Amino acid sequence: MITAIVQIMTSISIIILLVLIVFTNKRLNQLEARIESCIDLYNRVDLAPLRVKIHYLEVSIKALYKYKVLFKREGWFGIGKLEEKYFFTKKQADEFIDSDDLKEVVIVRLDDNETKIIK
Repeated sequence: MITAIVQIMTSISIIILLVLIVFTNKRLNQLEARIESCIDLYNRVDLAPLRVKIHYLEVSIKALYKYKVLFKREGWFGIGKLEEKYFFTKKQADEFIDSDDLKEVVIVRLDDNETKIIK
């Protein structure tokens, strides 16, 4: 009697394992098909026009800047390297200078290359 119950339980376990293996295999095949379709879509996309548009927008935005601030930050290990940041108005540049721990600051007006030393 106990042997029959053990055999039935073993048979049920094997059937459940086979169903799980078939289901998992089917799911893996579906995932592989999705991955292949995504790869095909990516390979057909031409990114060159998008890169050209992004470059054009970057140049257009940079042309709108009126002030450039050249500065060095003062940190734990001394004065850092020369950095630059662009602003649309003089007020924005002044607020940036007042808000940070900057050591050597130069404001350059980009319209006529006028240089004004602040600190």
